[in-house]
Amino acid sequence: MQNHRVKTFLLIPFFILLWFPLVQDKLHIFKGGELKGNIEYPSDITFDFKNWFDGSYSEKKGEYLKSCFGLRADFTRIYNQIKYSIFKRAENEDLIIGKQNYFYEKDYIDEYYGTNFVGQQKIDSNVRDLKELQDTLTAHGILLFTVFAPGKGSFYPEYFPERVKRPMQTHTNYSSYISSCKKEEVNFLDFKVWFQAMKDTSRFKLFPRGGLHWSIYGDCIAFDSITRYVETKTGKNLPNLKLDSIQLSNKPRRRDYDAGDVMNLITEFHNDTLAYPFYSSNRERKDELSFLNVGDSYFFEICDGPAPLVFKEVDFWFYFKSFWSLHGHNASRENVKDEILKHDVVCLLYTDAYLTVFGSGFIHEALVAFKNNK
Repeated sequence: MQNHRVKTFLLIPFFILLWFPLVQDKLHIFKGGELKGNIEYPSDITFDFKNWFDGSYSEKKGEYLKSCFGLRADFTRIYNQIKYSIFKRAENEDLIIGKQNYFYEKDYIDEYYGTNFVGQQKIDSNVRDLKELQDTLTAHGILLFTVFAPGKGSFYPEYFPERVKRPMQTHTNYSSYISSCKKEEVNFLDFKVWFQAMKDTSRFKLFPRGGLHWSIYGDCIAFDSITRYVETKTGKNLPNLKLDSIQLSNKPRRRDYDAGDVMNLITEFHNDTLAYPFYSSNRERKDELSFLNVGDSYFFEICDGPAPLVFKEVDFWFYFKSFWSLHGHNASRENVKDEILKHDVVCLLYTDAYLTVFGSGFIHEALVAFKNNK
């Protein structure tokens, strides 16, 4: 009798655990949170005899149920939390958890050690094309320049986990691009060196612990320097950013916790005080310029934040694949020359980790477009 009670006692939670996801899926007893990050869920499929007999119904229905059953998000967080807490690993293999909970993408570490070096010949060829495009746009009254943004790996190598450390290579993409740009007299700003110089003196953190990009505060000071550079090169008097206030927060906001968000853990960790600037500008009696940026995700917060306060139009061509506009421009690769001519300033902003794809094909295609339409 005693053994029977013990078995019954053990079977009850088993059956509850077995059937509760189905009950949750149908009745939604608990309100679970959605998983964060770029997650694509398969769509459900409607039954008909055609997809039943060709096997597509069972295949697609299985994919849907596997990804969308009740409590899936909660089970995923439990699994991720166990993997993180015990093994200091993320489910995404490209996300590296460093010492003291500093998060990195694998690409930043590869760039720091130089193991993703694309070769000096390719870099020199790309920079020569960039110089030719720079001269071409100068003839049309358009300023073209490059911003080399700092990477978190090169900024905080001291927090790399031991398992990713390796010998340093002779060349990195960053060092070779800097050398080649100087040789070809290409316009560029080196924010990597600048941020390194401020690392120990900055009042506020320039890279958040749980984020992959420079901080929101770093966005602000970087863009302010970009504005001053454009003024110097063009002789224009642009609206000045006015810092109205700075809010300090122990909880990261927006992109300052993007790596932590995609971890999808049960508990979040916040170890730092981060700065969030609030600013305004005065356009009265100021010159108005149109700004186009081609580059990686480091520009997103600038595009959504301070850039519209300084430039009359702001467009962002994300890796020259997705075309974002704050003023409704419907750009595409097919009309690249016409779109460039609508702008006064063209900037290529890439962090060191993604210099492997610097230009993203924009430099070559823009050159071809201008040569074919002389």
